Amino acid sequence: MGFKILLTRGWHSLVVGVAAGLAFGLYMAAADALLFRSVIPEVQSAVLATLSLGQRWANFLPGAVIDEVLYRLLGVTAVAWLLAQLTTRPGEWTKWAAILIAAFVLFPLSNIAYFVALDWSALTITREIALHGAAGTLWGWLYWRHGWLAAVSGHVSAHVALQPLLGMM
Repeated sequence: MGFKILLTRGWHSLVVGVAAGLAFGLYMAAADALLFRSVIPEVQSAVLATLSLGQRWANFLPGAVIDEVLYRLLGVTAVAWLLAQLTTRPGEWTKWAAILIAAFVLFPLSNIAYFVALDWSALTITREIALHGAAGTLWGWLYWRHGWLAAVSGHVSAHVALQPLLGMM
């Protein structure tokens, strides 16, 4: 299928994963501070107001690993396999389709309470696509090209960068 658990290019894949995650965490914090401040969900503001940086890391880092098990290791792999079975010409498109389905269908469906509670507007939809959808797509690409451990490293690194920056907003 083309998906691997271990780092496909050794340390290079780990560096790519961590660098992508740190950069994406910075992007998310900047986007929320500069573009999406008015539509940041109340639940996120409450977490920032009530939890210390250490508590936020303790809350989000294990969740990032669990997300990578659910959405990349299981979700992307299963959807890519299913798509490959349903077509006579599987290829890269099946991997991209699986990555996008995991990011834009599986993740929202399994987090339906969060999405239902949002105050929906064009800006809110843009935020969710630009932040969560883009993140899921990046983690899926890392899984495909650099291995599942690179996706985990990227996702965790994003929270390592994001959580302190959110606290400064």
